[in-house]
Amino acid sequence: MLWRHILTIELLKLRYDLKSKQDSQNILSKLTCLVIRDPVKEEALSYFKEWGEKFWLDTDQQLKEVTEKLSRDLKAGFGSSIEGIDISLEGAKNISTEKKTEILHKANKVVSQLQIKKLADILDLLEEKVFTDDQKRFYLLIDKLDEDWANTDTRYRFIRALIEEVKTFRKLRNVKIIISLRRDLLEIVFNKTRDAGFQEEKYESYFLHLKWNKIALERLIEKRISEVFKRQYTRDNVTFNDIFPSPKKGGGQTAIDYVLERSLLRPRDVLQFINECFLSALDSQRVSWRAIIAAETTYSEKRLKSLFEEWSEIFPGLIETIEILRNMPDSFKRSMIIEKIDPVSEKLVDYPNDPCGKALIEYCKSTNKQFSDSDLITEILNCFYRVGAVGVKCSTTEPFMWSDYDHAILSKSEIKRVNQIKIHRMLWRALGIKNTKTNDVEMLAVDSD
Repeated sequence: MLWRHILTIELLKLRYDLKSKQDSQNILSKLTCLVIRDPVKEEALSYFKEWGEKFWLDTDQQLKEVTEKLSRDLKAGFGSSIEGIDISLEGAKNISTEKKTEILHKANKVVSQLQIKKLADILDLLEEKVFTDDQKRFYLLIDKLDEDWANTDTRYRFIRALIEEVKTFRKLRNVKIIISLRRDLLEIVFNKTRDAGFQEEKYESYFLHLKWNKIALERLIEKRISEVFKRQYTRDNVTFNDIFPSPKKGGGQTAIDYVLERSLLRPRDVLQFINECFLSALDSQRVSWRAIIAAETTYSEKRLKSLFEEWSEIFPGLIETIEILRNMPDSFKRSMIIEKIDPVSEKLVDYPNDPCGKALIEYCKSTNKQFSDSDLITEILNCFYRVGAVGVKCSTTEPFMWSDYDHAILSKSEIKRVNQIKIHRMLWRALGIKNTKTNDVEMLAVDSD
């Protein structure tokens, strides 16, 4: 109900450019004229009339208005039947199961009476009378859902409800509502709100998975550099090669490939690296290889920190688990994970809600190998692969797979077949990874440029 109300109001604001109280009054008059002699539509419009002239308010104020009305109606619906009972989140812990069932039943009854039928009819009104011009298209983009705008479990339920509600708005042909979600957040939402009969594949047709390739990222970098330098220094079109060094002698790696190789092929990664290069070469006319290497250390530390932040809800103990990779060779066998587990185990067991922490606890408690070395390695490898820290090979004849480029999630059977692991170059500096080609922490010969 809440999402349908907010989305409908936002679409009306877009359609009629509502910016003031007078605009709201005008739109009510216009809609009233559209539904004359149509009792169903008139009934639907009465929902808006209840809200008076508040269409023009911003989204936060709209949310406050509708939730306060819901709260008032719920309290009125409960009446004296729950008098003296604290139904706040904290108070609910002390209510008996029978009383909770009674409260839930009454709450559902109250909500079902809050003109949800009218909200459904409003969609028909929008389709038939408002969004009828195929030459005019309207877009709503909903972003920043990963931010802390509600307590965790509530946020997951709200996001799931939003996904379900957006499906109903598809009947408006010239309206598109776009939800921007990180893949890991979408996975959590489905896992936390999964109910009987849920089938994730039924949602696949609603998703557009965004993937960047090297060509697109190179164009993005070129545009960013051109715009920045055109504004500050010259009107000429400045390119990447005008600022960054030439490839190493003898057919060495280009600067752009060096940057992209240390990213997850996402704009935020490559632009962060580029910005660090600019800072490192602040007093120079060009960015040298020496400046790139100096910038890589800071960039690598920031990428590691970003992994902790991005994946904290799924892997809250990642800050400890990742220490298994510290000072490792860049490519290693799965058996080395067990060899490195002891130094981190004491801290990792403090995260029982982390899949790796839980697996380690099971491993320590296990008798007669009920939970084996292989089970523990599989859980840890799954974590490293999903966050993008490592790539894996399931057989010697296959190429390395990476979660951001290939398959986002591997099955347990696939993880168990992994025989070779490679650490992503973006983490080499931060974790002191040893380059197996030089048998030392990765270094690059630095020319005078």
